[in-house]
Amino acid sequence: MGEPNLSGLKNGVFPRVSSVDRSEIIGDLWEFYVDSTTSLLTDLEAAAISLESEGSVEEDAADIRRILHSVKGDSGVSGLNDVYSLCHEVEGLFDEMADEPRAAADMILRVKDWISNVIEFIASGEFEEPEFEQSQAESEPGKLRALVVDDDPLCRKRVEMIISPYFHCDFAVTGLEGLQKFERSLGSGNRYDLVTLDINMPELDGHHTLQAIRSLESKNGIEGLDGVKIIMSTSCDESEHVFSAFRQGCEAYVIKREMGEKLPEQMVKLGLLKVTPTYSIR
Repeated sequence: MGEPNLSGLKNGVFPRVSSVDRSEIIGDLWEFYVDSTTSLLTDLEAAAISLESEGSVEEDAADIRRILHSVKGDSGVSGLNDVYSLCHEVEGLFDEMADEPRAAADMILRVKDWISNVIEFIASGEFEEPEFEQSQAESEPGKLRALVVDDDPLCRKRVEMIISPYFHCDFAVTGLEGLQKFERSLGSGNRYDLVTLDINMPELDGHHTLQAIRSLESKNGIEGLDGVKIIMSTSCDESEHVFSAFRQGCEAYVIKREMGEKLPEQMVKLGLLKVTPTYSIR
């Protein structure tokens, strides 16, 4: 199915809900997606209504950008690619309408209604879930250890689905919490083999967490190839994020909506798996 026609968004013309591509939806994430996105849409509506009153425009606009980014990321991770594309387009339009807060708020409310209708439409019907066959990928005797650092519960679940056959997984919801767990692992001698690290997080973002992890390793005499393998994950694919992450010492970088394919590939390249899983986990 082709990309949806989004040219009429600014004028309130949205794609037909029934035209949304459901073929890539990840069934095991659907309930998580619905719960997370429904909550986010409630917050988005509140922020848009507040923006419409023009009381605290900058604060409301910042909230809307943050929530849209979260909905976009969750949609991409869950296989709702048309919703991802629409949110991406709306982010640009919202910035273009910065001097028209009431018009921008109206557009956001329409977006909220459209996404709600998409969820209701999909929930009322049937969609084809992916088939999971037994993986033939080999791991070392005894599972390795991984630390998954991401403030989005749906994204944490997605990473767990992909890597848990090969890794014992610990989780952190902020960069600071992730850094504390990593430091404790060094002190206990039970080090992590892999860290997956989101970029956009509260308290301490992924870039600063990455730098802090490498600094901790250096203080503990761990240098170069002996360091933990760090894979950055984000819904952003801007080149400045990529270059910055590599300069700060990550080994790989994956876009969340491509994680099912790319994360196992990167783990093989880094020597954490011997062969790429033979089943599709998108």
